Amino acid sequence: MDLLQIIKLVTIPKWVKVFSLGLIAVLMGLAIYAIFGGKHLAEGSIVQGGMGLLGILLPSSIAILFLSFYESGVSPLKKATEKVLVQLLPDVLSHVQPRTGSKEPVRVTSTFPPEHTCRYKIEFAGGALLHLEVELNVKKVALILYLKQLSMAQIEKAIPHTLAGAAKEGYQINTVPIVKEWDGIPHHCLVMYKTLPPDFLWNSAEKLYFSQDLQVAVNSLVWEAGDLLLRKEGHDQ
Repeated sequence: MDLLQIIKLVTIPKWVKVFSLGLIAVLMGLAIYAIFGGKHLAEGSIVQGGMGLLGILLPSSIAILFLSFYESGVSPLKKATEKVLVQLLPDVLSHVQPRTGSKEPVRVTSTFPPEHTCRYKIEFAGGALLHLEVELNVKKVALILYLKQLSMAQIEKAIPHTLAGAAKEGYQINTVPIVKEWDGIPHHCLVMYKTLPPDFLWNSAEKLYFSQDLQVAVNSLVWEAGDLLLRKEGHDQ
Protein backbone atom coordinates (compact mmCIF):
# COMPACT_ATOMS: atom_id res chain seq x y z
CA MET A 1 0.00 0.00 0.00
CA ASP A 2 1.50 3.36 -1.01
CA LEU A 3 1.62 6.55 1.05
CA LEU A 4 -1.49 8.07 -0.56
CA GLN A 5 -3.53 4.96 0.28
CA ILE A 6 -2.38 5.17 3.91
CA ILE A 7 -3.30 8.88 4.09
CA LYS A 8 -6.78 8.11 2.75
CA LEU A 9 -7.37 5.53 5.46
CA VAL A 10 -5.99 7.56 8.38
CA THR A 11 -8.41 9.70 10.39
CA ILE A 12 -6.84 12.94 11.65
CA PRO A 13 -8.60 14.41 14.74
CA LYS A 14 -9.97 17.92 14.34
CA TRP A 15 -7.94 19.28 17.26
CA VAL A 16 -4.72 18.16 15.54
CA LYS A 17 -5.77 19.96 12.36
CA VAL A 18 -6.67 23.18 14.26
CA PHE A 19 -3.46 23.10 16.33
CA SER A 20 -1.30 22.50 13.23
CA LEU A 21 -2.95 25.32 11.30
CA GLY A 22 -2.55 27.69 14.28
CA LEU A 23 1.12 26.81 14.75
CA ILE A 24 1.87 27.26 11.06
CA ALA A 25 0.06 30.62 11.06
CA VAL A 26 2.12 31.87 14.04
CA LEU A 27 5.46 30.71 12.60
CA MET A 28 4.66 32.08 9.15
CA GLY A 29 3.73 35.41 10.74
CA LEU A 30 7.03 35.54 12.63
CA ALA A 31 9.00 34.69 9.48
CA ILE A 32 7.24 37.36 7.42
CA TYR A 33 7.65 39.93 10.19
CA ALA A 34 11.36 39.14 10.41
CA ILE A 35 11.74 39.83 6.69
CA PHE A 36 9.46 42.86 6.30
CA GLY A 37 9.32 44.15 9.87
CA GLY A 38 10.91 47.54 9.29
CA LYS A 39 14.25 49.22 9.72
CA HIS A 40 14.76 48.04 13.30
CA LEU A 41 14.79 44.46 11.97
CA ALA A 42 16.81 45.23 8.87
CA GLU A 43 19.92 43.43 10.10
CA GLY A 44 21.11 40.88 7.57
CA SER A 45 21.19 37.98 10.03
CA ILE A 46 17.56 38.49 11.06
CA VAL A 47 16.37 38.82 7.46
CA GLN A 48 18.33 35.76 6.41
CA GLY A 49 16.95 33.82 9.36
CA GLY A 50 13.41 34.84 8.47
CA MET A 51 13.88 33.86 4.84
CA GLY A 52 15.35 30.51 5.88
CA LEU A 53 12.44 29.88 8.23
CA LEU A 54 9.96 30.84 5.50
CA GLY A 55 11.67 28.45 3.07
CA ILE A 56 11.27 25.61 5.57
CA LEU A 57 7.69 26.48 6.52
CA LEU A 58 6.33 26.94 3.00
CA PRO A 59 6.40 23.25 1.88
CA SER A 60 5.42 22.13 5.38
CA SER A 61 2.48 24.53 5.34
CA ILE A 62 1.28 23.20 2.00
CA ALA A 63 1.43 19.63 3.32
CA ILE A 64 -0.41 20.52 6.54
CA LEU A 65 -3.08 22.50 4.66
CA PHE A 66 -3.59 19.51 2.35
CA LEU A 67 -3.98 17.10 5.28
CA SER A 68 -6.23 19.53 7.17
CA PHE A 69 -8.77 19.88 4.36
CA TYR A 70 -8.37 16.43 2.85
CA GLU A 71 -11.22 14.11 3.83
CA SER A 72 -9.89 10.81 5.10
CA GLY A 73 -10.93 7.83 7.18
CA VAL A 74 -14.21 5.91 6.90
CA SER A 75 -16.41 8.71 5.52
CA PRO A 76 -14.81 8.93 2.04
CA LEU A 77 -14.94 5.14 1.74
CA LYS A 78 -18.70 5.25 2.31
CA LYS A 79 -19.11 8.07 -0.20
CA ALA A 80 -17.02 6.23 -2.81
CA THR A 81 -19.10 3.09 -2.28
CA GLU A 82 -22.33 5.05 -2.71
CA LYS A 83 -21.06 6.66 -5.93
CA VAL A 84 -20.31 3.26 -7.45
CA LEU A 85 -23.69 1.80 -6.47
CA VAL A 86 -25.94 4.81 -7.05
CA GLN A 87 -24.28 6.62 -9.97
CA LEU A 88 -21.89 4.39 -11.93
CA LEU A 89 -23.74 1.06 -12.00
CA PRO A 90 -27.20 2.38 -12.97
CA ASP A 91 -25.64 4.36 -15.83
CA VAL A 92 -23.72 1.36 -17.17
CA LEU A 93 -26.59 -1.11 -16.69
CA SER A 94 -28.91 1.14 -18.67
CA HIS A 95 -26.91 0.11 -21.75
CA VAL A 96 -27.68 -3.60 -21.42
CA GLN A 97 -28.82 -4.99 -24.79
CA PRO A 98 -32.24 -6.73 -24.74
CA ARG A 99 -32.44 -10.14 -26.38
CA THR A 100 -35.36 -9.07 -28.55
CA GLY A 101 -33.21 -6.48 -30.34
CA SER A 102 -35.77 -3.84 -29.42
CA LYS A 103 -34.63 -0.25 -29.71
CA GLU A 104 -36.73 0.62 -26.68
CA PRO A 105 -34.37 1.80 -23.92
CA VAL A 106 -33.80 -0.44 -20.94
CA ARG A 107 -35.18 1.05 -17.73
CA VAL A 108 -33.05 0.78 -14.60
CA THR A 109 -34.52 1.67 -11.22
CA SER A 110 -32.23 1.56 -8.21
CA THR A 111 -32.90 1.59 -4.48
CA PHE A 112 -30.18 2.11 -1.89
CA PRO A 113 -31.47 0.84 1.49
CA PRO A 114 -28.30 -0.06 3.48
CA GLU A 115 -25.13 1.90 2.94
CA HIS A 116 -23.28 -0.85 1.06
CA THR A 117 -26.11 -2.56 -0.86
CA CYS A 118 -28.14 -1.45 -3.85
CA ARG A 119 -30.98 -3.13 -5.73
CA TYR A 120 -31.59 -2.65 -9.44
CA LYS A 121 -34.79 -3.42 -11.31
CA ILE A 122 -33.92 -3.73 -15.00
CA GLU A 123 -37.01 -3.67 -17.24
CA PHE A 124 -36.89 -4.88 -20.84
CA ALA A 125 -39.36 -4.43 -23.66
CA GLY A 126 -41.89 -7.25 -23.66
CA GLY A 127 -42.23 -7.42 -19.89
CA ALA A 128 -39.04 -9.23 -18.88
CA LEU A 129 -37.50 -8.18 -15.57
CA LEU A 130 -34.12 -8.69 -13.98
CA HIS A 131 -33.84 -8.02 -10.30
CA LEU A 132 -30.19 -7.56 -9.34
CA GLU A 133 -28.70 -6.83 -5.94
CA VAL A 134 -25.09 -5.70 -5.50
CA GLU A 135 -23.38 -5.76 -2.11
CA LEU A 136 -20.13 -3.80 -2.17
CA ASN A 137 -18.02 -4.16 0.94
CA VAL A 138 -14.83 -2.13 0.22
CA LYS A 139 -12.77 -5.07 -1.08
CA LYS A 140 -15.45 -7.66 -1.75
CA VAL A 141 -18.54 -7.71 -3.95
CA ALA A 142 -21.51 -10.04 -4.10
CA LEU A 143 -23.95 -10.19 -7.02
CA ILE A 144 -27.40 -11.57 -6.27
CA LEU A 145 -29.59 -12.40 -9.27
CA TYR A 146 -33.30 -12.96 -8.63
CA LEU A 147 -34.46 -15.68 -11.01
CA LYS A 148 -37.34 -18.07 -11.51
CA GLN A 149 -37.57 -20.90 -9.02
CA LEU A 150 -35.18 -23.46 -10.48
CA SER A 151 -32.60 -25.83 -9.09
CA MET A 152 -28.89 -25.05 -9.42
CA ALA A 153 -28.56 -27.87 -11.96
CA GLN A 154 -31.25 -26.26 -14.12
CA ILE A 155 -29.58 -22.85 -13.82
CA GLU A 156 -26.16 -24.28 -14.76
CA LYS A 157 -27.69 -25.99 -17.77
CA ALA A 158 -29.44 -22.80 -18.89
CA ILE A 159 -26.50 -20.35 -18.59
CA PRO A 160 -23.22 -22.33 -18.85
CA HIS A 161 -21.37 -19.61 -20.77
CA THR A 162 -22.43 -16.86 -18.36
CA LEU A 163 -21.26 -18.88 -15.38
CA ALA A 164 -18.00 -19.84 -17.12
CA GLY A 165 -17.29 -16.18 -17.90
CA ALA A 166 -18.01 -15.19 -14.30
CA ALA A 167 -15.63 -17.89 -13.05
CA LYS A 168 -12.85 -16.60 -15.35
CA GLU A 169 -13.30 -13.15 -13.83
CA GLY A 170 -12.72 -14.60 -10.37
CA TYR A 171 -16.30 -14.98 -9.16
CA GLN A 172 -17.17 -17.86 -6.87
CA ILE A 173 -20.69 -19.18 -7.31
CA ASN A 174 -22.90 -20.53 -4.54
CA THR A 175 -23.72 -24.14 -5.31
CA VAL A 176 -27.24 -23.77 -3.91
CA PRO A 177 -29.62 -20.90 -4.75
CA ILE A 178 -30.77 -18.92 -1.75
CA VAL A 179 -34.28 -17.58 -1.18
CA LYS A 180 -34.71 -13.82 -0.71
CA GLU A 181 -37.71 -11.51 -0.85
CA TRP A 182 -38.22 -8.65 -3.28
CA ASP A 183 -41.26 -6.50 -2.54
CA GLY A 184 -42.44 -9.21 -0.15
CA ILE A 185 -42.28 -11.97 -2.78
CA PRO A 186 -39.77 -14.83 -2.27
CA HIS A 187 -37.44 -15.64 -5.17
CA HIS A 188 -34.65 -18.09 -5.87
CA CYS A 189 -31.38 -16.19 -6.11
CA LEU A 190 -28.09 -17.01 -7.77
CA VAL A 191 -25.22 -15.59 -5.69
CA MET A 192 -21.75 -14.82 -7.07
CA TYR A 193 -18.99 -13.10 -5.13
CA LYS A 194 -15.34 -12.19 -5.48
CA THR A 195 -12.53 -10.22 -3.87
CA LEU A 196 -11.71 -6.84 -5.40
CA PRO A 197 -8.31 -5.09 -5.64
CA PRO A 198 -7.28 -3.33 -2.40
CA ASP A 199 -7.50 0.11 -4.05
CA PHE A 200 -10.79 -0.58 -5.86
CA LEU A 201 -12.72 2.38 -4.44
CA TRP A 202 -9.91 4.83 -5.35
CA ASN A 203 -9.01 3.38 -8.74
CA SER A 204 -11.26 4.75 -11.50
CA ALA A 205 -10.05 2.19 -14.04
CA GLU A 206 -10.91 -0.72 -11.71
CA LYS A 207 -14.37 0.67 -10.99
CA LEU A 208 -15.12 1.19 -14.68
CA TYR A 209 -13.84 -2.28 -15.55
CA PHE A 210 -15.99 -3.87 -12.85
CA SER A 211 -19.14 -2.05 -13.96
CA GLN A 212 -18.58 -2.80 -17.65
CA ASP A 213 -17.84 -6.44 -16.85
CA LEU A 214 -21.11 -6.58 -14.93
CA GLN A 215 -22.91 -5.18 -17.96
CA VAL A 216 -21.33 -7.92 -20.12
CA ALA A 217 -22.44 -10.58 -17.62
CA VAL A 218 -26.03 -9.27 -17.62
CA ASN A 219 -26.00 -9.14 -21.43
CA SER A 220 -24.80 -12.73 -21.50
CA LEU A 221 -27.50 -13.84 -19.07
CA VAL A 222 -30.26 -12.09 -21.00
CA TRP A 223 -29.15 -13.42 -24.37
CA GLU A 224 -28.30 -16.93 -23.19
CA ALA A 225 -31.34 -17.69 -21.08
CA GLY A 226 -33.83 -14.85 -20.99
CA ASP A 227 -36.44 -17.40 -19.93
CA LEU A 228 -34.87 -17.40 -16.47
CA LEU A 229 -35.89 -13.77 -16.02
CA LEU A 230 -38.95 -12.74 -14.09
CA ARG A 231 -41.96 -11.27 -15.86
CA LYS A 232 -44.04 -8.20 -15.10
CA GLU A 233 -47.66 -8.79 -14.27
CA GLY A 234 -49.73 -9.06 -17.42
CA HIS A 235 -46.72 -10.25 -19.46
CA ASP A 236 -46.52 -13.86 -18.33
CA GLN A 237 -45.33 -16.27 -20.98
